[in-house]
Amino acid sequence: MSSSTRTARVVIVAGAALAACPGDSAHLTADTDSPITGIVIDATTDADAPVPEEGTTGGGAAEAPSTRIEQILAALDTAMYECPERSWPDVAAKYRERQVLLASVAEDRGWLWNDQSGAGAAPAVKETQLSALSAEWGAYFNVGVLDDVKTLGISLDDTQKNNEGILSNGGALWPDYAIALAFHEGFHFLSDQDDWNDGEGSRSAAYPEPWEPRYLRAQLKQALLAEVQGEGQGLAAAAYWHTRLQSEYAAEMKAIRSYDCTEGSAEYVSLMMSAIAELGCEAPDEEVLQLASSHVPGRQFVSEGFFFDASLEPYELGVLAGLLLRRDKVAGWELAVENGQAPADQLLAAVAPAPQPDDPAVQAAAQMAVAGRNEAVGAQIEPMLARMQDPAYTRIAVSFEWIAGSFGVAGFYYLAQDPALSEVMLRFSAALATPSQVTIAVNDQTVLAGVATPCALADGYVIVVTVPTAALSLAGGKATANDPQVAFADLAVEPTMDMNNLPWLCPVEAGGANGAPAPQPGPGLHVLRKADGGPTRVLVRPGKER
Repeated sequence: MSSSTRTARVVIVAGAALAACPGDSAHLTADTDSPITGIVIDATTDADAPVPEEGTTGGGAAEAPSTRIEQILAALDTAMYECPERSWPDVAAKYRERQVLLASVAEDRGWLWNDQSGAGAAPAVKETQLSALSAEWGAYFNVGVLDDVKTLGISLDDTQKNNEGILSNGGALWPDYAIALAFHEGFHFLSDQDDWNDGEGSRSAAYPEPWEPRYLRAQLKQALLAEVQGEGQGLAAAAYWHTRLQSEYAAEMKAIRSYDCTEGSAEYVSLMMSAIAELGCEAPDEEVLQLASSHVPGRQFVSEGFFFDASLEPYELGVLAGLLLRRDKVAGWELAVENGQAPADQLLAAVAPAPQPDDPAVQAAAQMAVAGRNEAVGAQIEPMLARMQDPAYTRIAVSFEWIAGSFGVAGFYYLAQDPALSEVMLRFSAALATPSQVTIAVNDQTVLAGVATPCALADGYVIVVTVPTAALSLAGGKATANDPQVAFADLAVEPTMDMNNLPWLCPVEAGGANGAPAPQPGPGLHVLRKADGGPTRVLVRPGKER
């Protein structure tokens, strides 16, 4: 194999905390509903070492691949190259012209799957020295361009830590988390999901957050799970909870629908590809469904019990509703998802609801979980609101467009008691680079986003950070901040005051305090699977409105 791979323009970069958890393809379930605390498992495994796993994938071959990297490559060969249309229609051509880089920083090695350079039979694999590539290819996952080809990067080191975490928490490992992550994120980015007409939505939760929607969505999940497992009143019960959600919380259901479509479908595809990778492309659909269904509930695709977590719901509802739509052979449901009809909405549209009694124990658990989350979130948001009103602090409006690569965030919220419903990013961490390459380092600060300011920057592009005025110096129209949470040097600014006579700094490169240039269409967000250990990593994704 060739040992060199040229790095071209990287268009999107993402990292992640190192432990998986509820909210995506590998669910490490922590004992807390807090968005702030969790666990990190520190372990690595040589990619070439034999890895005994439960239910290893191998494309149905008589003799399973013996090493971890061989198992992963075989799974990608089968599910993403040979027959990706078995999981979702009309994606084969896109997968076959794109690449996946499996990367190990620990070994300084990378395996470029489906190498498009023309060497070898497709899907060819080219081994490369990872240190010869740009540093972002060693991130948890990365989407960019190698040799002028759109490429998904997956960390073998960090996904092995996920494997260890799943097992140490009592979960069954199926498939390897690197496989699940490649299938999920590959569906987002290699199949061009950005082209979908799924509408606009929001991942933000209310602060304070009501408990009732989480209770109703949890009951909906349990009813769909019962149907998958052939228990209970199944779809009739699910239709009851679904009807209540649509009538009692219509606005929230509308806001989350696009994520029910995008994340729900990606997680469903990850599950189906995992089953097809194990059974092979010729396996009857009944066998594929049986294997996929046998792995829910579990730690990786559908969590056991109740978590009352809005960030987890789209993934799990998409998996369960997708399995049932496939079981019932509903024609064209995938295309309808691409046009904004959520899987559960389609599944239950014509089902007569069967009234269900409320469960006081589940209601109490939902109230307790949400109350604990409100307390934890409030401990971050309330001090930020106090800083925004404190004359001892200076507010700085920076541009969302300056975020370099990915950023860390412990959650997205909006202020339910604020008439403007102002957006909040909890414990935001990022490196921002201005057009003139002044770096603004933000470390673990809860911030307002998309709000009106006395600066010229358009509201939808604003992130407001706060700095103790005592930590700022201003000379010659340039400011320097020396604070643990916000630091920069020689940022060109225009000082101004708001209507409450509180001080602001408006960066000149964002229009200053006067007329700003018209902003270009803004990026969308792709939230990587919520992680128990540390903040979620978020990817700035061009081409969609936030």
